[in-house]
Amino acid sequence: MRRPAAPMATEGDALPRRPELRPERRSERRPTIEDVARQAGVSRGTVSRALNGGSHVRPEVLARVHETVEALGYSVNQAARNLAAGRTGSVAFVISEQSEHLFGDPNFGLFVRVYSRELRKHGQHLIVTTAQDYEEENFLGDYLTAGHVDGALFALPHAGEALLDRLAGSGLPIVVMGQPIGYEDKLSWVAVDDEAAAFEAVTFLVDQGRSCIGTVTGPLNTSSGRGRLDGYTRALQARAVKCGQGAGLIVQGDWSHEAGRLGARRLLRHHPEMDGLFVASDLMALGAMSMLREAGRRIPEDVAIVGFDDSAAALAAEPPLTTVHQPFERAALEGVRILNELIAGGTQRPQHLLVPTRLVRRRSA
Repeated sequence: MRRPAAPMATEGDALPRRPELRPERRSERRPTIEDVARQAGVSRGTVSRALNGGSHVRPEVLARVHETVEALGYSVNQAARNLAAGRTGSVAFVISEQSEHLFGDPNFGLFVRVYSRELRKHGQHLIVTTAQDYEEENFLGDYLTAGHVDGALFALPHAGEALLDRLAGSGLPIVVMGQPIGYEDKLSWVAVDDEAAAFEAVTFLVDQGRSCIGTVTGPLNTSSGRGRLDGYTRALQARAVKCGQGAGLIVQGDWSHEAGRLGARRLLRHHPEMDGLFVASDLMALGAMSMLREAGRRIPEDVAIVGFDDSAAALAAEPPLTTVHQPFERAALEGVRILNELIAGGTQRPQHLLVPTRLVRRRSA
């Protein structure tokens, strides 16, 4: 005589005796949420709630569901979820830089690694894309506003960038890494206080007794380039430091190693008495250091140098580079968090976040 089947337990019932969970031999058929519910002895709704944060599910039931999920090798069908929610599951990282700068700057690679890792936790895919000229900007603007992505993370843009202007008016959720000139109040962004950080770095050189301090700036059509130059200027004015003809100690760069080399050469040619140098990025600082060595200048005995970023290159420099530490990983994490809040519709108001910096003292200054 066959025994009647035991009734299925619900969240309010006592848990049935726990059978041993053995990983099932995998077949071509993917396990379903119904399979999980059946083996865990709970309802389909309970499994769904357990996999979506565990709200209103008892701890012992939650543990049982997760055990079963692992034993069966069940995975959420994220594509079906996205389809039901009207989303693509993709996020774009937009970089408006020339390719030689893109592949030469280690900071972009760091952002890509952190973005990919964090988005993957949410079942999202990162698309890295560049816009190097007007034609690419037009194509990318069409692509991003046609519903192919749920949102975009934007690397530090240049003032007057047509692509940013188009995306800002499209309704696409956007978070900019750095303050977007002209859109500071309209778009969400995560940045550092570039002026305050540069002020601290240059004041450090002044306090060491350096009296003729030059700078190689970043692009002045970016908020970082402008802010770091403003901090440099304010620090010299605050201490009444004067050398040469003022503006002659300022050379504009583009974040690249070569810009640092050329900038240092120009400064030395016009101001051989220069004894301090603030460079707006570590990569440019390394270029400047190589030129100073070629010119027979000792670092820091003849010229003390401070960079900005605290990238891996700063430690690899000889001597190790004194620099401003930027918390790139934290900034990237905050960027993903804000973007997902915008995508989810939890907030429509732009969010603005300044993350802290600190001066890291090494042997170059």
